[in-house]
Amino acid sequence: IFNKKVSMDFNNVNNNQKIRFFVVVILATVFLLYESTESKLVDRLGNNQELIKKFDDFKLGGYENDISLPVEILESVIDTAKSYLGVTNKVGGTSRDSIDASGLIYVSINANSEFKFPRIAQDMARYGRIITKKKKLKRGDLVFFFDTYDVDRIVTSVGIYLGEDKFLNSSTNNGVSESDINDPYYWSDKFFFGTRIFK
Repeated sequence: IFNKKVSMDFNNVNNNQKIRFFVVVILATVFLLYESTESKLVDRLGNNQELIKKFDDFKLGGYENDISLPVEILESVIDTAKSYLGVTNKVGGTSRDSIDASGLIYVSINANSEFKFPRIAQDMARYGRIITKKKKLKRGDLVFFFDTYDVDRIVTSVGIYLGEDKFLNSSTNNGVSESDINDPYYWSDKFFFGTRIFK
Protein backbone atom coordinates (compact mmCIF):
# COMPACT_ATOMS: atom_id res chain seq x y z
CA ILE A 1 0.00 0.00 0.00
CA PHE A 2 2.82 2.38 0.90
CA ASN A 3 4.55 1.74 -2.43
CA LYS A 4 1.30 2.36 -4.31
CA LYS A 5 0.76 5.67 -2.46
CA VAL A 6 4.32 6.84 -3.18
CA SER A 7 3.89 5.86 -6.83
CA MET A 8 0.57 7.76 -7.09
CA ASP A 9 2.07 10.87 -5.43
CA PHE A 10 5.01 10.72 -7.83
CA ASN A 11 2.68 10.51 -10.83
CA ASN A 12 0.67 13.47 -9.51
CA VAL A 13 3.83 15.53 -9.15
CA ASN A 14 4.80 14.65 -12.71
CA ASN A 15 1.36 15.60 -14.01
CA ASN A 16 1.42 18.89 -12.12
CA GLN A 17 4.87 19.64 -13.47
CA LYS A 18 3.72 18.82 -16.99
CA ILE A 19 0.73 21.13 -16.66
CA ARG A 20 2.93 23.94 -15.30
CA PHE A 21 5.41 23.41 -18.13
CA PHE A 22 2.70 23.62 -20.82
CA VAL A 23 1.18 26.72 -19.21
CA VAL A 24 4.59 28.42 -19.15
CA VAL A 25 5.25 27.46 -22.78
CA ILE A 26 1.82 28.76 -23.89
CA LEU A 27 2.22 32.03 -21.97
CA ALA A 28 5.75 32.50 -23.31
CA THR A 29 4.55 31.88 -26.87
CA VAL A 30 1.68 34.38 -26.51
CA PHE A 31 4.08 36.94 -24.98
CA LEU A 32 6.60 36.48 -27.81
CA LEU A 33 3.89 36.80 -30.46
CA TYR A 34 2.63 40.05 -28.93
CA GLU A 35 6.16 41.33 -28.50
CA SER A 36 6.95 40.40 -32.08
CA THR A 37 3.82 42.13 -33.39
CA GLU A 38 4.44 45.25 -31.34
CA SER A 39 8.13 45.42 -32.26
CA LYS A 40 7.25 45.15 -35.97
CA LEU A 41 4.77 47.99 -35.64
CA VAL A 42 7.21 50.17 -33.70
CA ASP A 43 9.86 49.52 -36.37
CA ARG A 44 7.37 50.74 -38.97
CA LEU A 45 7.24 54.08 -37.14
CA GLY A 46 11.00 54.58 -37.42
CA ASN A 47 12.43 56.65 -34.62
CA ASN A 48 9.56 59.14 -34.66
CA GLN A 49 8.94 59.59 -30.92
CA GLU A 50 5.67 61.43 -31.47
CA LEU A 51 4.25 58.50 -33.46
CA ILE A 52 5.60 55.97 -30.94
CA LYS A 53 3.86 57.91 -28.14
CA LYS A 54 0.59 57.79 -30.13
CA PHE A 55 1.05 54.03 -30.56
CA ASP A 56 1.64 53.64 -26.81
CA ASP A 57 -1.61 55.51 -26.19
CA PHE A 58 -3.38 53.23 -28.67
CA LYS A 59 -2.13 50.12 -26.85
CA LEU A 60 -3.59 51.36 -23.56
CA GLY A 61 -7.07 51.04 -25.07
CA GLY A 62 -6.43 47.43 -26.08
CA TYR A 63 -6.45 45.71 -29.44
CA GLU A 64 -7.18 42.34 -31.08
CA ASN A 65 -10.61 42.35 -29.45
CA ASP A 66 -12.80 39.44 -30.47
CA ILE A 67 -15.14 39.93 -33.39
CA SER A 68 -16.82 37.26 -35.48
CA LEU A 69 -18.47 38.80 -38.49
CA PRO A 70 -19.67 35.90 -40.64
CA VAL A 71 -17.63 35.41 -43.80
CA GLU A 72 -20.94 35.06 -45.67
CA ILE A 73 -21.48 38.85 -45.49
CA LEU A 74 -17.98 39.74 -46.70
CA GLU A 75 -18.95 40.20 -50.36
CA SER A 76 -22.05 42.20 -49.39
CA VAL A 77 -19.88 44.55 -47.32
CA ILE A 78 -17.50 45.00 -50.27
CA ASP A 79 -20.42 45.54 -52.66
CA THR A 80 -21.84 48.21 -50.36
CA ALA A 81 -18.46 49.95 -50.17
CA LYS A 82 -18.07 49.78 -53.96
CA SER A 83 -21.48 51.39 -54.41
CA TYR A 84 -19.86 54.59 -53.05
CA LEU A 85 -17.17 54.69 -55.76
CA GLY A 86 -16.72 58.28 -56.94
CA VAL A 87 -18.34 59.87 -53.88
CA THR A 88 -16.28 62.85 -52.71
CA ASN A 89 -14.35 62.79 -49.47
CA LYS A 90 -15.38 64.92 -46.52
CA VAL A 91 -14.20 64.52 -42.92
CA GLY A 92 -17.12 63.24 -40.86
CA GLY A 93 -19.18 62.30 -43.92
CA THR A 94 -21.28 59.14 -44.00
CA SER A 95 -23.63 59.84 -46.91
CA ARG A 96 -23.73 59.41 -50.67
CA ASP A 97 -22.98 63.13 -50.99
CA SER A 98 -19.68 62.88 -49.11
CA ILE A 99 -17.97 60.27 -46.99
CA ASP A 100 -14.62 59.82 -45.29
CA ALA A 101 -12.52 56.63 -45.06
CA SER A 102 -13.82 55.40 -41.71
CA GLY A 103 -17.35 56.46 -42.66
CA LEU A 104 -17.14 54.19 -45.71
CA ILE A 105 -16.20 51.16 -43.60
CA TYR A 106 -18.68 52.06 -40.86
CA VAL A 107 -21.61 52.36 -43.29
CA SER A 108 -20.64 49.24 -45.27
CA ILE A 109 -20.31 46.94 -42.26
CA ASN A 110 -23.31 48.27 -40.33
CA ALA A 111 -25.55 47.99 -43.41
CA ASN A 112 -24.85 44.24 -43.54
CA SER A 113 -24.44 43.25 -39.90
CA GLU A 114 -26.20 43.62 -36.56
CA PHE A 115 -22.80 44.21 -34.93
CA LYS A 116 -22.42 47.93 -34.22
CA PHE A 117 -18.98 48.60 -35.64
CA PRO A 118 -17.22 51.74 -34.35
CA ARG A 119 -17.20 54.98 -36.35
CA ILE A 120 -13.56 56.05 -35.87
CA ALA A 121 -10.68 54.27 -37.67
CA GLN A 122 -8.58 53.93 -34.50
CA ASP A 123 -11.48 52.25 -32.68
CA MET A 124 -12.04 49.93 -35.67
CA ALA A 125 -8.37 48.93 -35.45
CA ARG A 126 -8.99 47.44 -32.00
CA TYR A 127 -11.01 44.54 -33.47
CA GLY A 128 -9.74 41.38 -35.15
CA ARG A 129 -6.39 39.66 -35.42
CA ILE A 130 -3.55 41.97 -36.46
CA ILE A 131 -1.72 41.19 -39.69
CA THR A 132 1.63 42.97 -40.03
CA LYS A 133 2.67 41.71 -43.49
CA LYS A 134 0.90 43.00 -46.59
CA LYS A 135 1.47 39.72 -48.40
CA LYS A 136 -0.60 37.92 -45.71
CA LEU A 137 -3.70 40.07 -46.30
CA LYS A 138 -6.88 38.43 -47.59
CA ARG A 139 -9.94 39.86 -49.31
CA GLY A 140 -12.15 41.55 -46.73
CA ASP A 141 -9.38 42.39 -44.26
CA LEU A 142 -9.36 45.94 -43.00
CA VAL A 143 -6.16 47.89 -43.66
CA PHE A 144 -5.05 50.73 -41.41
CA PHE A 145 -2.69 53.62 -42.07
CA PHE A 146 -0.83 56.10 -39.87
CA ASP A 147 0.17 59.73 -40.20
CA THR A 148 -2.05 60.48 -43.22
CA TYR A 149 -3.00 63.75 -41.55
CA ASP A 150 -2.13 65.56 -38.33
CA VAL A 151 -4.24 64.29 -35.44
CA ASP A 152 -3.63 62.98 -31.92
CA ARG A 153 -4.26 59.32 -32.95
CA ILE A 154 -1.83 56.83 -34.49
CA VAL A 155 -4.44 55.28 -36.83
CA THR A 156 -5.61 57.96 -39.25
CA SER A 157 -7.17 56.07 -42.17
CA VAL A 158 -8.75 52.73 -43.03
CA GLY A 159 -9.74 50.78 -46.12
CA ILE A 160 -11.04 47.35 -47.05
CA TYR A 161 -8.67 45.00 -48.86
CA LEU A 162 -9.91 43.67 -52.18
CA GLY A 163 -7.04 41.33 -53.04
CA GLU A 164 -4.13 41.59 -55.48
CA ASP A 165 -2.68 44.59 -53.60
CA LYS A 166 -5.83 46.70 -54.09
CA PHE A 167 -7.95 48.26 -51.37
CA LEU A 168 -10.96 50.55 -51.32
CA ASN A 169 -11.06 53.72 -49.26
CA SER A 170 -11.92 57.41 -49.38
CA SER A 171 -9.11 59.93 -49.78
CA THR A 172 -8.99 63.71 -50.01
CA ASN A 173 -7.79 63.75 -53.62
CA ASN A 174 -9.76 60.86 -55.13
CA GLY A 175 -12.84 60.38 -52.95
CA VAL A 176 -13.96 56.75 -52.78
CA SER A 177 -11.64 54.83 -55.08
CA GLU A 178 -9.42 51.78 -55.40
CA SER A 179 -5.79 52.26 -54.43
CA ASP A 180 -2.61 50.19 -54.57
CA ILE A 181 -1.36 49.28 -51.10
CA ASN A 182 2.20 49.18 -52.51
CA ASP A 183 1.98 52.68 -54.01
CA PRO A 184 5.56 53.87 -53.40
CA TYR A 185 4.53 57.51 -53.38
CA TYR A 186 2.11 57.24 -50.47
CA TRP A 187 0.22 54.18 -49.19
CA SER A 188 3.17 51.79 -48.95
CA ASP A 189 4.97 53.97 -46.39
CA LYS A 190 1.75 54.75 -44.49
CA PHE A 191 0.57 51.13 -44.08
CA PHE A 192 0.46 50.21 -40.38
CA PHE A 193 -1.33 46.85 -40.18
CA GLY A 194 -4.36 44.89 -41.29
CA THR A 195 -7.01 43.12 -39.22
CA ARG A 196 -9.04 40.01 -39.99
CA ILE A 197 -12.64 40.53 -38.85
CA PHE A 198 -14.53 38.05 -41.04
CA LYS A 199 -14.53 34.41 -39.92
